[in-house]
Amino acid sequence: MKKTLWQQVMPHLVSIAIFLIVALFFAKPALESGSVMKQGDITNWEGMVHQSFLYKEKHGRFPLWTPAMYAGMPAYQIAMDGPWTPLNFIDKAIQLGLPKPINIFFLACISFYFLCMCLRVRPWVAVIAGLAFAYSTTFPIFITAGHDTQMLALAYAPAALAGIILLFDKKYLSGFIVTALFTGIQVAQGHQQVSYYMFLVMGIMVLFFLIQAFRSGVIAKQLKAVGLTAIAAVLGILINAVALMTVYDYSKESKRGGQLVMDKKQNTDDVISGDKTKGLSKEYAFQWSYGWTESFTLMFPGAMGYGQHYAERDGDQFLYPKLDESSHVSKFLVDKLNVPEDQATNVAAQLSGNLYWGDQPFTAGPIYLGAIVCMLFIFAMVYLDGTHKWWILTAAVLGILMALGKHFPALNYFLFDYFPFYNKFRVPTMALEITGLVIPIALALGLEKLIASTTVDLKKVKLAAIITGAVFVVAAGVYFTADYSRENKKRTAAFTQLMNRGAVADMAAARDSINLQYPAEADNHIYENFLYQTKGDAATARGILTALREDRQSAFGATILRSLIFVLLAMGVLFLFIHKKINAVVMLAGVGLLTAIDLLGMDSNYLNSFSFGNKENYEASEFPLTAADQAILQDKDPNYRVLNTTSGNPFIADSRTSYYHKSIGGYHPARLGIYDDLIEHQLAGSPNFAVINMLNTKYVIQQTQQGGVMAVPNPQALGNVWFVKSVKYVNGPVEEMKALSNKFNPAEEAIVDNSFKSATSGWQPADSSATIKQTAFDFENVKYESNSNAPHLAVFSEIFYKDWIAYIDGKATPVAKADYVLRTMVIPAGKHSIEFKFEPKVFHTGYTISSIAGWILTLLILGYIVLLVRPLIKK
Repeated sequence: MKKTLWQQVMPHLVSIAIFLIVALFFAKPALESGSVMKQGDITNWEGMVHQSFLYKEKHGRFPLWTPAMYAGMPAYQIAMDGPWTPLNFIDKAIQLGLPKPINIFFLACISFYFLCMCLRVRPWVAVIAGLAFAYSTTFPIFITAGHDTQMLALAYAPAALAGIILLFDKKYLSGFIVTALFTGIQVAQGHQQVSYYMFLVMGIMVLFFLIQAFRSGVIAKQLKAVGLTAIAAVLGILINAVALMTVYDYSKESKRGGQLVMDKKQNTDDVISGDKTKGLSKEYAFQWSYGWTESFTLMFPGAMGYGQHYAERDGDQFLYPKLDESSHVSKFLVDKLNVPEDQATNVAAQLSGNLYWGDQPFTAGPIYLGAIVCMLFIFAMVYLDGTHKWWILTAAVLGILMALGKHFPALNYFLFDYFPFYNKFRVPTMALEITGLVIPIALALGLEKLIASTTVDLKKVKLAAIITGAVFVVAAGVYFTADYSRENKKRTAAFTQLMNRGAVADMAAARDSINLQYPAEADNHIYENFLYQTKGDAATARGILTALREDRQSAFGATILRSLIFVLLAMGVLFLFIHKKINAVVMLAGVGLLTAIDLLGMDSNYLNSFSFGNKENYEASEFPLTAADQAILQDKDPNYRVLNTTSGNPFIADSRTSYYHKSIGGYHPARLGIYDDLIEHQLAGSPNFAVINMLNTKYVIQQTQQGGVMAVPNPQALGNVWFVKSVKYVNGPVEEMKALSNKFNPAEEAIVDNSFKSATSGWQPADSSATIKQTAFDFENVKYESNSNAPHLAVFSEIFYKDWIAYIDGKATPVAKADYVLRTMVIPAGKHSIEFKFEPKVFHTGYTISSIAGWILTLLILGYIVLLVRPLIKK
């Protein structure tokens, strides 16, 4: 009997309602009036982009260059206006205007559900798979960190894969549009590394589909699908041309295009081009590499001690995991050192950050896909035929191996050195998103086949159970044999001066007053660290280490037991279904409920009410206008810079200063390469004040003895531009960098690479009668006036970048690089007007391509809608 329209639509509406209800339940604090998520990276972005928003209010568009951080860099790396395309409209429509993070969880579920429909999976199975995908700990952990673009890009990836499924299912028109549309939306989220992984999965899919077609003798028919897939993907990419082309163009100039190597003997693992690495250095790119044992967290979240997640709301703090009075550390302090129980509990809580003993420098939490999800993946890999099994298995394993990073160099160093664009990325752990994407696909297909089978293959079911049991046996073996005192030897200590013999120091005061790292003379091992902090008391150090080791082992054991319980319960439900004691609906309800309890229970440790706060309080606390800020803002000079020494490392993680001022510091993971080199060798640690002065650092924000902040004028700042008396020519960036440290006086001398020698010839040393000054400043346009009796060499305190074009009296004039990061030009004798304009051709070219591609996709969508609606109109 043919189903009515309502009967066909109803399961989908119910599924959507389930996704919405779960998201609302899980992130319900987002619905509170005035509530906002507290996300570190979003806060940093708001600091970076604030000046660009002010510019947009005045000019009606975002600037292409920002002077707010790192003394100036392309602004299209943080905010950019693009042409109209249908992507933004559809993106917002799918998210239903839901508040963050409800929108991300809902979107991930809907996107995966759509993929399942294209795979012809029944709705109730698709609901379980959608929840499994959206509620792995990947989403709550990265959302609370503020990686919104990363999670939105991951959320859209299943919908893009769905288009390929349609194409290979010979639904060519709909498959083409879906592939192009969702590839475009996915790439538009602006996280190229996740997009890179998505295209890698697409490639694996297509490759295995072609192999199957070749074996079946129908490869000619499938080549049409391959061609349409390629064209659709390219169209989706071209819609984002303005973003991708500017990113690619900038990447060659950023630290991801290469880092300065001062001593090649210490960088033998990196491919060197001149005095630069090709792309990021391996040491930097592979810092966040998952360990072999750490990979157990996919099924056993506490295998490596969970990491540490911290949140605060209205003065109340949340810490996970948190060692309490029952922990071995607390008992040791009370029983062996006679420490009062409340103080011992406080120290144990602070030490919980050291419960993590994995290979990453630190982590907020493990990538946990779910115990039941992993069990069902094993079942699917045994129970499925070859249509989808092998590409899913290949992608899942590849994601794990890529996440290992430096711990599996045979693969990952090869990819880094030879795979296109791979050396532009960092954080190999992120590759587990590939695994987290494909495992729920296997779950859906496995459950679908189990339900659809008229007879169940009990041998395969038993084999899946045996393999699952074997995983638990291996985990138990690691549990009993692991060295829980092992520590990442490069990890910085996360705590300070815990105790003197028999007495515990106040942790809060200690953390505020000391920021201790492992001593250089030590082996950087956790035992030496404890020994150092207990002033050589070996017995106490060993006692703390032993207690911590026991707590780590307890965490691993507890998580094995937790996962075992969930797996046994889920297996019990499957057993009842296989033996026809319950029907498919009850079975799916049972498995779905257990899966949700498993995942949401773990997720709530990383995203909960403490992840939210009042919007007004948040803005006041994150970007307070201090007395120092107010004093600096009284200066009406339109162009000077500020160094803030009160906000941690001002050159790596300080966007707050950029909120109000033009900062020589900042926060951005892809700084300009030359400026990153300057930070590494001149500004970090003990800064070179000659370099600070040449950057026109007019004010330094410092801490006062009373605990406040004050703005200290820097009379040595060199201003916006000056004439020099001499030039020191050097060969290559290494010599140039070393020259900055060798009695460098930027007011008198310019350091110039020999490659710019021809552009800096024919001038004379300036005398006191020569003048040059800045007359106007705009983010994309800076003007100067000069007056001299002879040609002189001017150094401009502006960052050198290839797209700044100089004009003298309206005529384009070559610009050279001086002092490693600044601009220099020969200014002819007489009175002249000098103007710098930021004119990135790549932006305008990309804008045009994006606009054309957007209209092509729009016409395709409208045409497809007409084809769908026309038969209904005729009826």
